[in-house]
Amino acid sequence: MGKEEWYIHRGNLLWEGSRMMLPEHKQAWIELQRQEEDVPLHGELDDDEWRELGATIMDALNHTYEVTVTYWDHGRYRQKIGTIDKLDEWNKRIKIAFPDRCEWLPLRIIKHVSPV
Repeated sequence: MGKEEWYIHRGNLLWEGSRMMLPEHKQAWIELQRQEEDVPLHGELDDDEWRELGATIMDALNHTYEVTVTYWDHGRYRQKIGTIDKLDEWNKRIKIAFPDRCEWLPLRIIKHVSPV
């Protein structure tokens, strides 16, 4: 192999020592990876799933025990443990009390509720 061919086939050796990434590029790369991992919001629940969800919510509300709520939040499914404090039928949301705060969750983003 001649000297000219060695220069042609050396791959990326010319730039090996000068790899760097600007903070803006790194942030854009992280955002792109996060967007690729996002999952879409689940479709409309069927009647049996709504019935089971409603029964669990009403039982937890009446007997004040902790539940695990699986819900969709900005492209990911999250799980939180808390007690159901209120049910707002007019706005179709529930209020969940956590040890440090309370949070309203719309029923359309809730995937599953189960007792702890």
